[in-house]
Amino acid sequence: MSGWQHFIWTITGLCPPEKGDHDADGNPPLSKVQVSITWLTAEIKRKHNPEVGGIPLTEEILERDKEIYASIYILGMIGGVFFPKKSNNLISNSWLKIIFGDWDDMGNLSWASACLAHLYRSLYNASSRAVKEIDGAMVIVQFWAWEHLPWVAPKEDPDKE
Repeated sequence: MSGWQHFIWTITGLCPPEKGDHDADGNPPLSKVQVSITWLTAEIKRKHNPEVGGIPLTEEILERDKEIYASIYILGMIGGVFFPKKSNNLISNSWLKIIFGDWDDMGNLSWASACLAHLYRSLYNASSRAVKEIDGAMVIVQFWAWEHLPWVAPKEDPDKE
């Protein structure tokens, strides 16, 4: 088992597949620098699916399993919303050390500054003619546009409640 495979097995209890396997999106579940969020979430769902012999995710499960489930959910938010890559499925392995580390330390990180810096770098990279796709928290750009360009904002329906 390689270093990252062992690390993921240690923190999640999930055994990463060998080279050559792919997740549902066609990506390798694990490489030297990134891990597939699709693979992680599918494995967690399988682990807690009673139909395939898993332990249902209830209040009675071990505290460690709850922490792993919450950590993978947070990892998905980080990789899919705040710091997405162009694939919108792969997340850097460096995030694993932060998310599965000490949760008290996570509160001391400047998440908003990091997200904004990542977005600025993504917008800068996207300004190149050679770039065809953009990554980053584009939802921030969308909200900015709605605020500063009201004609692009969705219309509110006063009859809807």
